[in-house]
Amino acid sequence: MAPSTRVPGVPLQPGMTVRDHTITNYGRKKVFGYEQGTMTMREKPKITLDPGAFEKPSITMSLSKDGRAFGKSDVYSGQPRSREPYVPDYVHLDGKVLRYDSFFKEAVHESRIENYRVRRCLIYFYLLDGSIHISEPKVENSGMPQGETKGSVFLKRQVVPKPDGSGNYGPMDLLVGAEVDIYGRVFRVTDADRHTRDFMAEQGVELATPEAPPIDPYNAKRQAEKEQVLRTQRYFRPRPFEDDLTRYGAAKFGAAATSLEPDRLREFLQNDRKVLRFFLVWDDRATLYGELRPFILHYYLQDDTAEVLEVRRANSGRDPFPAFVKKGKLAKDVATIIVTDAPTTHTTQLIDRSGRVDPSTMHYFSHKDFKVGEEIVIYNRPFFIYGCDEFTRTWYKENMNLDFVDIPMEFEPREPRKQMEVPPPLPLGMGDEIDSLGSFLYLIPQAPRKDLRKMMENDRKLLRFMARLETAQPEDRDRVFVIKVFLADDSIAVFEPPQKNSGMVGGKFLERGFIKNPETGERFEAKEFYTGARVLLNGFPFVIYQADEFTLSWMEAHPEEYPMSDVEYVTGQLREAISAEGSKLEALKASFATADMGGDAAGYVGYQAFHDALSSAGIELHEQPLITLMRHFHINSSDTEAVDATALVRAIEG
Repeated sequence: MAPSTRVPGVPLQPGMTVRDHTITNYGRKKVFGYEQGTMTMREKPKITLDPGAFEKPSITMSLSKDGRAFGKSDVYSGQPRSREPYVPDYVHLDGKVLRYDSFFKEAVHESRIENYRVRRCLIYFYLLDGSIHISEPKVENSGMPQGETKGSVFLKRQVVPKPDGSGNYGPMDLLVGAEVDIYGRVFRVTDADRHTRDFMAEQGVELATPEAPPIDPYNAKRQAEKEQVLRTQRYFRPRPFEDDLTRYGAAKFGAAATSLEPDRLREFLQNDRKVLRFFLVWDDRATLYGELRPFILHYYLQDDTAEVLEVRRANSGRDPFPAFVKKGKLAKDVATIIVTDAPTTHTTQLIDRSGRVDPSTMHYFSHKDFKVGEEIVIYNRPFFIYGCDEFTRTWYKENMNLDFVDIPMEFEPREPRKQMEVPPPLPLGMGDEIDSLGSFLYLIPQAPRKDLRKMMENDRKLLRFMARLETAQPEDRDRVFVIKVFLADDSIAVFEPPQKNSGMVGGKFLERGFIKNPETGERFEAKEFYTGARVLLNGFPFVIYQADEFTLSWMEAHPEEYPMSDVEYVTGQLREAISAEGSKLEALKASFATADMGGDAAGYVGYQAFHDALSSAGIELHEQPLITLMRHFHINSSDTEAVDATALVRAIEG
């Protein structure tokens, strides 16, 4: 029955529809399809009496309150129709994210210094599914998990519902200047990036001008104190560690020893995470088995400590110690270590009247002692500084006006150690030989790897050859064997068909397994078997004289492994042999003309005549190339076995 079509302006009541008798295909149409390389959902056209209704209206994108995009047809908007291809929402909205700058105030109850703090955040709105993700930029020394690392995201990506239950938050709720309540925290939107502003402008929404976020009172107080100290620092009276006379007077009045030292906290804050890196080399070649050993020295400016690390090299024969000299004060001589570690109760001339070690007797390395091109002594070991990193070079240039240039250093290559060659043990006769070698080659035995792809592609495929023994024993000359080569794993099996009155019991001659080629010492592969080949299997010499149809077809289909089954390769070899002596071609043509079968088979010669013609022309071919030529140039007749000699001559002449 033809489908019904509604008439515009007529109520949809029984009897008020029109049958469309032009439709003959009542099959169910496909819903999904590809348009411009993208899988889309096909829209069913509206079937009305108006021919213009069959034109597909263009779709414009709008945003609902909950932020999800929906289509709006231009049929009802009064705009002219267009034939632009329909693109689904999950394609043109993929990867589009709106980003807003915001902040919220967090109350601080257990501090007398601050009552609240201002925390700045970034709000990301994903147009694809209307989800929201909030992150807080990392603030140095804040003590709070911030940033985009795992476990530090302020709010994971999710659809955020409104607190009144009226729906989910959308772009119309995240306007500049709006306050958004997200799970009990009120965020104030202050700005949006350029992409967000352009996108909202396309939707007809102009975002307000950016708002300046409020200043955190605690941070403002700290900044004011720092500026005040910098402004009035030069008017302060000199501190004890800056002036000798002030230090002497403070010590006379009994000032604490710690107050007479420099301000270590200030030095720590100024040089925090600033590390100088030098490249050292210790030349120990003067001693027995000595060598050039590279090292790296790290000098920490925050507390004037240093560490020396050894550069690890593969197969150096040295234990991987964590550090050559652990981090700490780097003494210039051993006496400094002994004096520093001495108890303060031990009275020597190295202890001053305050009970502390005399500073003049303690000698430690500082940043002034390290220069590229000079030698330093660390624990009685001479180290030569031949380079530094870029930060160290820049720091010395800005603070000490020194230019460092790296010195090229060539480390002697280690001589390859002669490995003692131990022959593998003889097979025990149990299991696979390669499997047994796993316990000899590796400390932890490993299973041999198998070519699974080859096993799957060549499963149940095998090559069959007829062979005979190459022996002088008269009782073995007439024995016939079938050699099977399994293509899945190159295993070999030999079977002897039973023959009447031969005196030999037929059956399995050699069980399936892997056999080594005594000439190469490796396992036999399938490509080593072909007609005319001589193989030695477990001490028995075999001569292959025939192959079945599948084997010959397989060899011809894989000429890269079996070149003697490639007719182009064989004719090319014939062409080279004949071109060396031009008389051979004429002799070959004469032999073919003599052996021509004539009549309807003119130009063809029999198999035996073909072989005799090549021999009479002085061309000796191996059995496999000869079979390849006969199979390629044979006559297409079931009752005649002949070779197209004319086609062969044309192929040779090229």
